[in-house]
Amino acid sequence: MKALGLEATMPSFLDDRRQFSAEEANESRCITKIRWVVEAANRRLKQFKYFANTIQNSSLVYSESDMSIACALTNHYQPPMARSKLEDEEIGLLEENNLIRRFSLWEIINHTEIIDGFSIMTQDDLGDLTFGVFQLKRARSYAEERYSSTNLTSDVASSVHRCKIIPNLIRIPTQSAHSNRATYHPTIHFTDQAIIGWWCDCFTGARFLGCCSHIASAI
Repeated sequence: MKALGLEATMPSFLDDRRQFSAEEANESRCITKIRWVVEAANRRLKQFKYFANTIQNSSLVYSESDMSIACALTNHYQPPMARSKLEDEEIGLLEENNLIRRFSLWEIINHTEIIDGFSIMTQDDLGDLTFGVFQLKRARSYAEERYSSTNLTSDVASSVHRCKIIPNLIRIPTQSAHSNRATYHPTIHFTDQAIIGWWCDCFTGARFLGCCSHIASAI
């Protein structure tokens, strides 16, 4: 698990002590919270009788493919475990002002009009925002498609759309890497200190734990 970049931890034992240290208690609580999410997902798999019972050692060689099939069936025929809600701040902001569908509320600007008000981000800041390195790698690929050179030193050939009623809200229309007919609209809410919110109309763009590659590329 460590080779995959995961930190494996198990709850501490008291070992004749009266109380856990603050660090141990906090760590145990984190484990409990994470474990609940894992078990909630496992409960769906255990709806299949095969996974609800003890699996024999002789069948373990097939367990990976069997689980892939079960997960595919679950993802296709059952609703998501959680949906984005209007209470999510950025989605709520866009829905409340009808900014997702009303193109008339956006104006095309030159990036120089907002560059001074956009936060300067370090590599660590970007890593925190993307919650991993995959989106950063994909972001470069998306960016190179709009540059005349692959070293990213020439002018960008994409347009910046600014919201007419919220000046620090922009979006960068981005063509899908999988379909020439699909264009996504990664939307970024920013201040001169930080990126305070984001949303995209791609399949994974409504999440706030990390961002999609379109958002990463736009930033």
